[in-house]
Amino acid sequence: MAELTVEDLHKALHQLREEIREARGTLKDLRYEIKTARELVEATRQLAAEVAETQVRDLLHAEVSRQLSALNEVTEQQMSKSTAKVIAEFDKLHDLLLGHGKAADGRGGHSIPDLLQDPAVLARARRAVRQNTAADRG
Repeated sequence: MAELTVEDLHKALHQLREEIREARGTLKDLRYEIKTARELVEATRQLAAEVAETQVRDLLHAEVSRQLSALNEVTEQQMSKSTAKVIAEFDKLHDLLLGHGKAADGRGGHSIPDLLQDPAVLARARRAVRQNTAADRG
């Protein structure tokens, strides 16, 4: 084995110090790159969350609008049916009160306006009023 001189040891020490300095610089660069990568990951997460929220919000809004439109259409149809049914019932009541259609369906009887003009009906009604009035007083 060759003998090492003091000068060789100084050169080796100097070389080792250079390599340590380089390693520290590389470590510093790596730490900076790790910090930058973490910041990029966080920024990417935030951007992905914002994009997802925007798209989900738009899709949700579109679906809610579509379903509200369908509900509105069905509601209008049902309201029209219900209105027609109520009008038909009032027409029946109108015909019943005025005595329309009784001769056609074979039922006898008089209309309410006819009954109100009948002297016998009016006399019975007056008697009933008098009896009720007397009962209320007594």
